[in-house]
Amino acid sequence: MPRYVMQLSYDGTRYYGWQRQPDHETVQGVVEEAASRVIQEEIKLYGSGRTDTGVHAEEQFAHFETHIPVECDDLVYRLQRMLPEDIYVKEIRETGEHFHARFDAGWRQYRYQLLLQRDPFCRRYAWYPGDGLDWVAIRECVAALEGENDFSGFSRNSEELTHSRCTIMESSIEMENESLVFLRIRANRFLRSMVRAIVGGLVSVGTGKKSVIWFKNHLVEGTEIDNIALAPARGLFLEKVFYPKSVLDLTHR
Repeated sequence: MPRYVMQLSYDGTRYYGWQRQPDHETVQGVVEEAASRVIQEEIKLYGSGRTDTGVHAEEQFAHFETHIPVECDDLVYRLQRMLPEDIYVKEIRETGEHFHARFDAGWRQYRYQLLLQRDPFCRRYAWYPGDGLDWVAIRECVAALEGENDFSGFSRNSEELTHSRCTIMESSIEMENESLVFLRIRANRFLRSMVRAIVGGLVSVGTGKKSVIWFKNHLVEGTEIDNIALAPARGLFLEKVFYPKSVLDLTHR
């Protein structure tokens, strides 16, 4: 059957995450329903990642199959007319029959947005953790993230995983403007709620509740999560998904 890859973005505020759930509205469920109505057959999407409830995506990919070939530009146009305004399908293209949006991804990059001061206009997409954070200590912890570590101490347990080791290729924290800080993490894989747990841990260090040594030990020992409050989902964005050119050529974008 023809296989297609879809590039989309969404505001996750009102959705129970990406993955389809029987009793809740999810991004996958909404897009599948719209695509099934347009194509007039049941469509099942396979996403590049499963964002949690309330998490946003600037770049998400998903593949699907149809029994009859579709015209990609027309499908994008018709989906855009049907989908709610908080979901945007940028592009659909035919791809190889063995392409898999999740398993072929080389890395993913998430961005977490922190506010340095209260801002009623940014509060839906960033978290204000309070004043007086120790940014020197936070930066030391962010630098320690790079490399391969056991992130069982910074994630929610998932029985389906065979191991909790992830390789962080790049981590950075930078001031976007006078009131907004971006934390970016690029890795080969992410565990459930991993970025939100990391941010929660960073804020615990920044407020003096935990030490830099505690943070680094969690990475080395892979100990279970130690009463870390997860950072709110609203500040988290799936920012980029990378595929090797041999798998999915995105150079024309």
